[in-house]
Amino acid sequence: MTELDPRSASPADSAPDEGLSPRAAAEAKKAAAAKAAAAAFIQSAGDDYGNVEAAQPRDVKKGQRTAVIVGLIICVLVAAGVLTYLFTSGFFNKQPVAEETQRVPLSDARVIAAFDEVAMDAPDISQYAYVSQDALIGPKFSDIVLNEPTNLGTPGNQIVTCEATATATFKNKGVEINVPVTLPFEYSDAGETWVPGDLVVGEAAAVPLASANANDILANLNDILATNDPTYGEAMADASIVKTASDLTIDGGPITVDLSKTVESEADGVKTSELRTSTVTLNVAWSNTEGWLVTVADAGQIDTQTNQIPVNPAGESPASVDPVNTDPENIGNVKFGDSVSLSGTLQAVEDAAGLSSGNNYTNNGTTDNANGSVQLVLKLTRPLDMNLNGTQSRLTTIAVATSGLDDNGKSLIGRKADVKGPLEESFATSWSPAGVKALEIHVE
Repeated sequence: MTELDPRSASPADSAPDEGLSPRAAAEAKKAAAAKAAAAAFIQSAGDDYGNVEAAQPRDVKKGQRTAVIVGLIICVLVAAGVLTYLFTSGFFNKQPVAEETQRVPLSDARVIAAFDEVAMDAPDISQYAYVSQDALIGPKFSDIVLNEPTNLGTPGNQIVTCEATATATFKNKGVEINVPVTLPFEYSDAGETWVPGDLVVGEAAAVPLASANANDILANLNDILATNDPTYGEAMADASIVKTASDLTIDGGPITVDLSKTVESEADGVKTSELRTSTVTLNVAWSNTEGWLVTVADAGQIDTQTNQIPVNPAGESPASVDPVNTDPENIGNVKFGDSVSLSGTLQAVEDAAGLSSGNNYTNNGTTDNANGSVQLVLKLTRPLDMNLNGTQSRLTTIAVATSGLDDNGKSLIGRKADVKGPLEESFATSWSPAGVKALEIHVE
């Protein structure tokens, strides 16, 4: 057997590497080097290496050291292979992807401050019928709710948004208007803050703070009646309001109206005067989107009374009138409570301006019908001169208050009558300084 000289040849040099991968060839060379080192160690031990001798403490330690060295070399080679595999497989190149999210949360204080800075136009109050048109105060934001943030887009290109909802309130003395609104926010990475967007406004809803104005409603009575019934509305168009009664609250309610209208016509030498009277009940109810809605709950039957007066043919002189009947009647000094007896023709309370002009008397502190207490006008046969409580007056008409009559004297309209009763200050109207409390009415 020929001994190998480790100085002239080594296993590492003679290890074939044909057909092996670079990694396998490297590991083969490392193994060959380890064998060469072991062969060199044996060679240096001399001829006595491998002979069995009595165990010596020094020789035992030498064998152990050799085994440790060989084991270490093998461990180093294995570790090198493992590390090479890990690097080549890209294990150490994998990094965890951090989740993209806002670093600064959207606080309640930021949301409230953003709402305080919002510029919001007041709703159009003209769409609400029969409510105060005074300027609205507001908005005042309440019921603010902050929703959870939402991540939009993909990792690396995310947009974080959030929405806050609230109620915007406007009001004046007659109405309160509540509008639902939404305020969007978007998170800014650059500024690390939340930026508010444009306010989104919902549909407004209104609630009343005061009852409807009855006078405003009655000013539109012609349109209300015509909408309910065109025929009825035309027949009572521009009728005088003799009496009203209303019970309006913040929840609405009814309005009752007594109407009177005189229609005159002339045909075939006859002048016809037709008196139309009716009672209408209106209902007032609230709509959150339209205001006070007024409908006709009951349109009473139109009662008519007709007077026909012959007209003098053309060219004929009117019948002579006894001059004594045209002279004023002077009843001297009287005071409230004194009884009088007056003659004339009963009429409805209409054309208060004309009645005031005929009497040369006006009192704007009272109404045309003493708040409904006066039902009739007595057009006097002769002008009446009197000194009432120290004030001289000449009257061609005087107010008449009836009581106990089923139709409030409507059946007497157009009739010639003698009226007896005391002069009452409580029955004074805008056109008559006193009213006769009719205790007796004698008609022809």
